[in-house]
Amino acid sequence: MGVLSLGIQELDRGLGGGIPYPSLISLEGGHGVGKTVFTQQIVHSMLNNDLKVCVVSSETTVKEYLSMMESIKLDSSSSYLSGQLDIYPLHVEGGRWSKFLSSFFLKVTANFLELHKKRYDAIVIDSLSVLTVDTPPHEFLTFITRLKNIVSDGKTIIVTFHPKFLTEESIMKLRASSHIYFILTNDTISGMDVKILKIVKLWGSEGAERKSAITLEVNPAIGLRVMPIGGVRI
Repeated sequence: MGVLSLGIQELDRGLGGGIPYPSLISLEGGHGVGKTVFTQQIVHSMLNNDLKVCVVSSETTVKEYLSMMESIKLDSSSSYLSGQLDIYPLHVEGGRWSKFLSSFFLKVTANFLELHKKRYDAIVIDSLSVLTVDTPPHEFLTFITRLKNIVSDGKTIIVTFHPKFLTEESIMKLRASSHIYFILTNDTISGMDVKILKIVKLWGSEGAERKSAITLEVNPAIGLRVMPIGGVRI
């Protein structure tokens, strides 16, 4: 297992060196907490390390995803044009999702990733929320098992999700199966809006400066940064 630097020195230190890979990484968080931004920081770092990345997005188009990365100083348009970064938006005509379509797209996603896993070093699913609406527990467990099998082939998979879209049982299974498990929340400290990255589980990274939580800010001028705020407790 290697360790991937995220390109932000303070963040790497807080994680004990960086993101271990290959691994199954789960990022839990509500709406607007910055799940996509945080995963984009990981994607950008992977691209800088010559890894080939596939992003499956249920929330943005290709143009929106690339524009978001550019807006936080993570421009990856050249990687997309060269084929190093592939982005696949999950789109339902008219936005009419249903129980059947969610379950169907979950299976299609797993089938696609298994079929094309040799093409990629890392895969991002942002987010699982739409794909897991009313999904039976056994189907979700099968999906997670299939992801684990892909990881066992040396791939890194990152999944994001809103906790309200998964049952407590499914969340516990995902947490148990993941090598890395983060919870991202919004908070206010001294009148400043920040994001708290809680490190619930982090296998393969045992650096001396590893923390249990990291305070982050998304600054359009400089991108994602770690706030130098001490004594934060979760």
